[in-house]
Amino acid sequence: MLDTEILHTVEDIPSAEWNELTREEDIDSARGFLRFREYLEPGDGVLVAARRAGRLVGALRGVVAVPHSGLSSDPWKFVTSDAVLRLGEGPQEDPVSAAALRGLRDELVLGTAARTAAPGTTGTGAPLWQALTRQAGPCLVVREFDRSEVLADPGLDPAQRELVVAHLVRQAQISAAGHGAGAVAFPYVSPSDTVLRRVLAECGFRGGALTGASWIRTGGFTTYEEYLESLPSRRRRRYRQEEEQLRASGLAAGEVGLRENAGRIAVLEANTLVKHGGKPDAEAIRQARVALAGMLPEAVRIPAVRRDDGEIIACAMHLLGRKSVVFMTYGCDYSVEDRAGAYPWAAFYHPVRTAVESGVPAVRLGLEGFEAKARRGAVVEARELWVWTPDRGLRGRLGELLDLVGGRNTAHLGRFAAHGTG
Repeated sequence: MLDTEILHTVEDIPSAEWNELTREEDIDSARGFLRFREYLEPGDGVLVAARRAGRLVGALRGVVAVPHSGLSSDPWKFVTSDAVLRLGEGPQEDPVSAAALRGLRDELVLGTAARTAAPGTTGTGAPLWQALTRQAGPCLVVREFDRSEVLADPGLDPAQRELVVAHLVRQAQISAAGHGAGAVAFPYVSPSDTVLRRVLAECGFRGGALTGASWIRTGGFTTYEEYLESLPSRRRRRYRQEEEQLRASGLAAGEVGLRENAGRIAVLEANTLVKHGGKPDAEAIRQARVALAGMLPEAVRIPAVRRDDGEIIACAMHLLGRKSVVFMTYGCDYSVEDRAGAYPWAAFYHPVRTAVESGVPAVRLGLEGFEAKARRGAVVEARELWVWTPDRGLRGRLGELLDLVGGRNTAHLGRFAAHGTG
């Protein structure tokens, strides 16, 4: 018999209990990481906990998406974006075919209204995600860094584990409406998570590939040089050439502290967001970095590239966990022309070295950006969006939309070999 608690934050569960539940999980299930996510995410948090005889045996954490949630935290925004149709990527695509795909996507979202709407918008010119929000309501979104999982006590046998997962998923469906959500979404499910996928299908969810997550395997090596020697020759040359470019630039490279450099780190991260079309608030980023330094002080790593005067001109932020080094952010001063090698060193080579020297088996590089990551040897795996709403008719249309998007993403991810490119 399982008892259920509907809570709002990981802080509602005693630290010792949470640590015991997640004792075999990676850094993005840690209490400090989830507290940081709660700090960042604008929507209401929902934490469903399962207990047996008073003992915590499982948990599911979600956040209700709101209009200013980010693209990766609102499945309606992500699944209706042109990006997931993968238009113009890979072999040359007929413009007529691209227009037809957009039209089919729009019709699945809007129905007959798609015939009078500009492509990618509602009949009033609003973006498509707003139409889904009106039809289905906001999503209760279950996700961590680059995955959607349900936590269960690792001591459970397989049958007990599946019962706990199913119980938590059903409780999320039951409790969603009470938190202002009209749908439940698991946007980043791994195809290898067979238990969760089976439970979601049995609970009426529809699923399809939405994006992919990348990581570099670092397990089994005792030194960075040993890791390099294991690479194909062309990739090994890339690593060494890009690291040599950084050394030849005369810039200094090494780790710096987050708290004392939070202001400069925030400015650099804001620069990168602007470069990619964002409108960041550097002061909000600074405050978030200070908060993270307090929540995960032992995990944060900041590889930084500096000029002779000590000014940081590029940096990344990583988290060191028991199973991986997680790449979080990158920032740069793009006015510095001679910064060759700064990005690959901070984003790839330093975390690989950290992972090897710390004995963890992977560097997790997050979602999208597959080409640059695969060139450095990253493995790419699909991430599936599974979504449920009580409206069967809408659920059917969403299933067709996910079939369309899933097919496009499966083909796109197939371009990246299991061991990367180049």
